[in-house]
Amino acid sequence: MAAAQSVSEREVICDAHFQRGFILWKPESGRHVKYGELKGLERAAAPVWGLDQWNSKFPLSENGKSVNGMLIYSNAAKSVVLGETSDLVLAANAGAEYGTRARQSPSEPWVHLLVEQEFEPPAYLKDLSRAKFHVETRLLRSQLVQEKDYTPDLHAAQFTIYFTVQNRDRHSAGFGDLVWFGVPIYDNRSRFPKAFKEQDFGGTAKFIFTPDGREFTTASAQDGGWVVIDKDLLPMMLEALNTAWSRGFVKGSKDPADYAIGGMNMGWELPGIFDVSMQVRNLSLRVQRMK
Repeated sequence: MAAAQSVSEREVICDAHFQRGFILWKPESGRHVKYGELKGLERAAAPVWGLDQWNSKFPLSENGKSVNGMLIYSNAAKSVVLGETSDLVLAANAGAEYGTRARQSPSEPWVHLLVEQEFEPPAYLKDLSRAKFHVETRLLRSQLVQEKDYTPDLHAAQFTIYFTVQNRDRHSAGFGDLVWFGVPIYDNRSRFPKAFKEQDFGGTAKFIFTPDGREFTTASAQDGGWVVIDKDLLPMMLEALNTAWSRGFVKGSKDPADYAIGGMNMGWELPGIFDVSMQVRNLSLRVQRMK
């Protein structure tokens, strides 16, 4: 008789309720340079999340304020709120960043407001029976501030959660290479964000695999209510890896055993001049490992 398999489960995301604050990275894209920290509600704890403000002219300062149990860090261009009726609120006003001039070409950089972390230890795909992802989000605001020169192909407001499916085997020729796996939350151009399975033209040049938003939920963020996503991502991540190989990406290794869920980022990308705000609560990625 075959021995019974045991299943162990663990939470991959550290500080999933954003209690420990954030490392502040300088806004110059392409490298991580720390310039401070935003203290969380657990003020003595060291942050595990980083705050990316790529291409922003208005980086946040470490000075926040406490209001009715909330911590608020804000300036003219953005705000980060901890507490309230959610775990996290990310808001950005691209009008303060761009002024009245919209981006003119795809090569021009755009404003980001993201939270990110690397998973330690990463979750190797070969060990998993499932990767159960849960998040609840609510769009508070998305307003096109500057309609002049607005072109949907160039200008948008998008809120996405990305995981890296990354080669984490130091002995592999492709060590460090990755695929971006996207969970789309909001896109101003469609009630449900459309699938995107192409090379990243925003700087990393890696393959992005983002399924259609309807693969994750039947509720649209555009309706302004809480949208709940509760989904096993493992089959989609394996599909993302196979698609990337078929398109000529992550060429160093085609052995699935080398790849793990290595980290994540979540937040706003604003190629257009929008004023936006999103609530997030109950974030989780629980993986089950077969022994």
